[in-house]
Amino acid sequence: MNGLGRTAGPTGGNGFDRVPATRRFDPRRHRRIAGLFDLWLAPGPGGRLVVPTDPGRPLDARAVATLVRHGADAAQDVRILADDGARHVELFTEVAGLLGHDVLVSPDGSDIRHATDRTTGPATRSTSDGGPLDAVPLDRVTRQPMDWLVLQPPDLATSLPGWFAVDDGLVRPRTGVVGLPLPDGLALATRADFVTRRATAHRLGASTGVVTVAVTARSGGFLVGNYSGTQDVHSGGQLAAVLGDLPLYGADLRLWLTWPSDADEQARLVTQVVELAETTGATVWTPPPGGRAELIDDRRDLRSFDPAGAIAAWQAHRPRYADGPATLDATPEGLLVSRLDRQRIVVASATGGTVDTTPVSDRPPADRTGEPDGVDTGSPTADRPAPSTPATAPAPTPAGTTVGSAAEQPAVALARPALVTDNRRAADYGPPWLRRGQQVNAEAFEAFVLAEGDPARAVTDGVPSVELFLAAFLDPRSAPAGSDLLRVRIGPGGAVAMAVLRTHVPARFKYVLGSPDTYLLPAARLDRVRLVGGFRSDGHGRLLPTVDADGEPLRIRPAPTSRSVAGLPHDVRRWPGFGTRTAYALLPARSRGLPRGWLPLHQQRPVARPGRLLVEVRVPAGRTVDVNATHTALTGLPLARTRVARLHHAGVALVLGSRSYDRIVVQRAYRAQGGGWQRIGDLTPGPLPSVVADLQSAVPARVVDPPPVDAT
Repeated sequence: MNGLGRTAGPTGGNGFDRVPATRRFDPRRHRRIAGLFDLWLAPGPGGRLVVPTDPGRPLDARAVATLVRHGADAAQDVRILADDGARHVELFTEVAGLLGHDVLVSPDGSDIRHATDRTTGPATRSTSDGGPLDAVPLDRVTRQPMDWLVLQPPDLATSLPGWFAVDDGLVRPRTGVVGLPLPDGLALATRADFVTRRATAHRLGASTGVVTVAVTARSGGFLVGNYSGTQDVHSGGQLAAVLGDLPLYGADLRLWLTWPSDADEQARLVTQVVELAETTGATVWTPPPGGRAELIDDRRDLRSFDPAGAIAAWQAHRPRYADGPATLDATPEGLLVSRLDRQRIVVASATGGTVDTTPVSDRPPADRTGEPDGVDTGSPTADRPAPSTPATAPAPTPAGTTVGSAAEQPAVALARPALVTDNRRAADYGPPWLRRGQQVNAEAFEAFVLAEGDPARAVTDGVPSVELFLAAFLDPRSAPAGSDLLRVRIGPGGAVAMAVLRTHVPARFKYVLGSPDTYLLPAARLDRVRLVGGFRSDGHGRLLPTVDADGEPLRIRPAPTSRSVAGLPHDVRRWPGFGTRTAYALLPARSRGLPRGWLPLHQQRPVARPGRLLVEVRVPAGRTVDVNATHTALTGLPLARTRVARLHHAGVALVLGSRSYDRIVVQRAYRAQGGGWQRIGDLTPGPLPSVVADLQSAVPARVVDPPPVDAT
């Protein structure tokens, strides 16, 4: 979601007088703001934006990003100085994604004007005529200031504020410590990590009884940034002063950080953590030295890991004068939970028995002897070592048998397999971005896969997905709460460990990286995965068996068209590969508009058809799906069903998604007359939706000579 500023209303003297004194935009007197790059753009032919000094060159998102990179510092946000900037919101959102920074644009219906800042005192107003002026979007009708709209990178977009304050038409630098609100705490950031810290802070959910502070460890202390762009390493006492507005005395404080790898720095940081606890009077919880805390997206909670990447318990640093026992428990699953509220997931067998996933450490000693075969904690604890070789891996529980008595039995995540580096000459994985030589499982193991919809249909038809892979979890609690699951058995080499992935990962699913609990099941290796059974959640922490899969292969089926373009996966072959190419679209001659979802395109003029329009369009690089090339690429993935084969056999060559309609420019249009195509005159080139709407709603336009175009 994009963080958009509010619509302007009367300012009441907050920043400007009710009717601000404005001037036409004058670049020579424009006030520049430190850390913000201003880019002047103007409307060009067909409504496209151009650089005023080069009006003949329309700009796409990559061209705008290139202009910014040539003129701006890598850490700067961007402000687009153009009237009606919100009309190009998709273009500038894409620019924000390419740059990894916020882009500020003017609202629709506004003009960019220069105005005098009325927040200054009378002494400076008299000299304002000769001083710099602020760029302000003014409503075209009321002439009142409107707020700038803040477009965040789409993969990192949140509802949290940006680096700059936006109010009453002004953009102003913030002051003080860089802090982002957490549901129960504060995320401290620097200019370098502000955007990514904001995105992760937005995903953390509220926690009961614990205050969370996200901070970067640096040089044996805590790195704290300032909105001036500077940063300093703070001691525990200095950090306590920064956190002075949080209710910390007698509370539990959880530090969301990654420990340094250097032993000396770790020792110094321990000293500062202890000082923080003594100064605030709070019990400070951290991952073990050398480890890290990571966000579990599906649970919106933090999990602790040790230096080797294994799940580890949080460590408490209590002040010397703390009274009574701690109010929180550190579980072997790397979580912090209240002693009065312990989360449980119960997996019930087909015969009525249950397996309770309450941590083993919470059970009375007598209960720990009743663990069923085939279930392990999945992480080293004092009671049980982690499996390290195939000989120590537990045998799977047979499907349909009682995995526990009616009395609940203790069990947690399934056993973690040993890993081995895949041979670089081995077969491809399926996703084109997943290069060879990954860390894969050296032995068979079992895991859980999210089943969207009916688990029985997921067993017979496949799991719907827009990717050429599925994610598997050792711990059912890593799936979203209340989710239905499939239990699968994965043969050697069938799963790629996400914690040690060796490739550049597309930003759309970077959130699954780094967890030792998560594995990637690529489409080309699904022949090594067999289904054990399906479970449906009852919504109260119990998974009830619904289907016995009996060794059926795991499949991927097309995702709903609402989540994909024509039911195709995200990893497809694109056309054109570079530059801008010509294509053609057949549309009804009468008013029906463009189809929802996607539109087939042709690389050559098709045969004339009565009652149809033919529009000739210019397609920028990568805007359409090359159906033939995609069909060839996916032929070797029989267990990943898509709709590409159906499109290929139907003769569809190119598919244009509806999100790209506005980026396609119509150059010419033709009507079917006399068995051929005749060009329509008086056509102004423009975006596909607007031109098609005019053509379909207009009285048949004048047809110009020359004679009909030969379709062959």
